[in-house]
Amino acid sequence: MILLFVDTAMLYVGLYAGVAARNLEIPGKSLTGLILPISQLFIAALIIMFIIGLYDVGRSRNSWKFFQKILLSAGIWFAVAVFFFYAYPNITVSPKTTLLLITFFGFGCVALWRFIYNHFLSANLLKTSIVFVGFNNEIKEIIDVINKFPERGYAVAGVVSSSTVSELNSAPNLASIIKINNGAYPGLIVISENTATPEILKELYQALYSQVSMVKLAEFYEAFFRRIPPFTFSEDWFITNLKEQSLKIYDRFRIIMDLFFAVITGLVFIVSFPIIALILKITSPGPIFFSQTRIGRMGKEFKIYKYRTMKVLGAGGSAELSGPQFATVNDERITFFGKFLRRTRLDEIPQFWNILRGEMALIGPRPERPEFVKILTDQMPFYTLRHLVKPGLTGWAQLQASYFGTIEENLVKLEYDLYYVKNRNLFLDIAIILRTFSVLFRFMGR
Repeated sequence: MILLFVDTAMLYVGLYAGVAARNLEIPGKSLTGLILPISQLFIAALIIMFIIGLYDVGRSRNSWKFFQKILLSAGIWFAVAVFFFYAYPNITVSPKTTLLLITFFGFGCVALWRFIYNHFLSANLLKTSIVFVGFNNEIKEIIDVINKFPERGYAVAGVVSSSTVSELNSAPNLASIIKINNGAYPGLIVISENTATPEILKELYQALYSQVSMVKLAEFYEAFFRRIPPFTFSEDWFITNLKEQSLKIYDRFRIIMDLFFAVITGLVFIVSFPIIALILKITSPGPIFFSQTRIGRMGKEFKIYKYRTMKVLGAGGSAELSGPQFATVNDERITFFGKFLRRTRLDEIPQFWNILRGEMALIGPRPERPEFVKILTDQMPFYTLRHLVKPGLTGWAQLQASYFGTIEENLVKLEYDLYYVKNRNLFLDIAIILRTFSVLFRFMGR
């Protein structure tokens, strides 16, 4: 929220500076006529910045790649602004040079503010100190990320543990940790299951009077990584946390939205099919479409449809010679044009038909092949919980990593899928759609 409000303020500073620089005077009436239309465009600017990834706090750090995102946002916004002003002649103002100056000063101020935020505020002034009660692999994973990315706004004050934890302030009780930190209480205490002794529980109770926030490790892990921690997997946990009944209205609303999206995508398919089909036929021998059996909602099998992106190596247009296999990064079976289709996600367009048939949704876990589902279910019996919802054209897991090419990686993917199943709502769906646009615009599909 801090980023959102100050980014907005910086854009308005850029508006004021741009108009002042254009007229070489303190803005007056020349600014008044611009405020309403530019304000509408600033809303678009914030949406563009979200799509590009500037509000992904976990990846916000001072680097050339990060500031490239600001430059890209500025370029897209300028193009949108030009279209806005020149496509609607009823707008009384028509800024030309002024629009370029607003872009320069506005996004320049955003870049300066973000540098200050990343360097000073998030890593220092707005930092939350954490004490972990207990120590295990999950806590070590969290600590490693905090140490690697201080801009996430956390710092480890210590670990309450009966054994010594190397390179960390560790002690058998909370009082010792507080003493190590010059008598300062942490901002947050993360409590691991079954590690708090009666003595430590008493200390934690007393810490409530110091207004210290406390949270269980499972809850913090889920919020920190945006995935369900595997150590919580149990019938009892899923019964308690997967509240399917309370999502009935939302799920029905989603059906309407999915159908609307499928119709729009179908129109895109009709327009683009002749061009894509022709290039596919010219660049590589084989069929235009590729279909494959996948597992859908409640374990029901269905045929998924895609544009073919791989070489034909086996019977029926298959790219496999020795049984089912995961696609890999830089897979040699992918054709030259297939790489383009995958990076732009155009190969997924034919799946509008699966959505119309009710086999898929716009958002959900990506459907997996029956052979892999069997292997994964044998290793993780709770894997089938991802089939509580329809598989999606895009999903939460796909935004975290494009490829999950091994059994181990697919079990991590399950953690993201179950996070979506548990937390799905309209706002999360909007975030997924906007971030998917970022993948499309930057050719990041695989």
